[in-house]
Amino acid sequence: MRTTVDGEWRSPVADAVGAHWDIPGGVLRYWRSSAAHVFVVPPGGDARGVLYARFAPAGSTAGARLHRGAGLHARLSDAGVPVAPLVWSRGDEALELVSTPLGEMVACVVRRAEGEELEVEELDAGVAATWGAALAGFHQAAGQVESADGHEPSDVFARLITYPDQDISDAAHVLNALLDSWAPGPLVMGHGDFELDNLRWSQGQATCFDLDECGVMPVAADVASAVRDLLGKNPGTPEHPELLEAFLAGYGQGTGLAVSLGELQLHRAALAAQQVLEARTVLAADAAVLESEDNGWLRELNRSLASHYAEQRDIVLASAHVLS
Repeated sequence: MRTTVDGEWRSPVADAVGAHWDIPGGVLRYWRSSAAHVFVVPPGGDARGVLYARFAPAGSTAGARLHRGAGLHARLSDAGVPVAPLVWSRGDEALELVSTPLGEMVACVVRRAEGEELEVEELDAGVAATWGAALAGFHQAAGQVESADGHEPSDVFARLITYPDQDISDAAHVLNALLDSWAPGPLVMGHGDFELDNLRWSQGQATCFDLDECGVMPVAADVASAVRDLLGKNPGTPEHPELLEAFLAGYGQGTGLAVSLGELQLHRAALAAQQVLEARTVLAADAAVLESEDNGWLRELNRSLASHYAEQRDIVLASAHVLS
């Protein structure tokens, strides 16, 4: 993708996507690449407002996630759930399969979710409770599910047992045994990343977006992914216990379900374990790029990723100690 973006942040790949939403060529500008490639129509560039075109290669894991998330997004939007407004294509579709210079892409376009992005430091108990209630509303609107569909990495600890780091392998044994012994609890169609940076707040209501991590999962798994910043990096002691208590109270009032700290710690460890599993592949790819590129920002990104993965390793180890 990087090689297709010019000095004005335009790309023929984005133009091919935008054409399905009647966005003229050259209007979309590169924004970022993470779960998907994202290009933006800046303020004043379209009568529909600020638009975000999101796309990923068809047939890829990212493409499958985008496809699944856009489908749920459209269903929740039709039900009146506060999600970022979808833009329907000229073919009257929420999702399109688009031929581009880089191959077929799964694509959707959303309007900017209006409102304020909040940081943990800006929360009080009332807002935290509203955040929890918002996730409860999301789960209720998404509908009941009867069985898992493979999106939740329930075998993540089992896969980590063969990790070459002996300390991690030992911790994975402990955590896998705990996961097998605990009842999974109710299943929901979860958002997968209901964190503050995927919410915008207006008049006391939270609007969510980026549903690429959605899927069937235990309630505790989705709650744990949402409150990672409240739990912090020390599994034994939540970093923001009052806010966490308020969030869980808000969620419980909306659903009648209680989520224990132990459940959150175990599923938080599963999130960290998944990242540990991915670390070697990501850092190896980085190393290959760094050998051929002399860009300071790439080296800084590599250092940041290495530090992040080290933190996730520590969370796995500490979780096994706390929960055993």
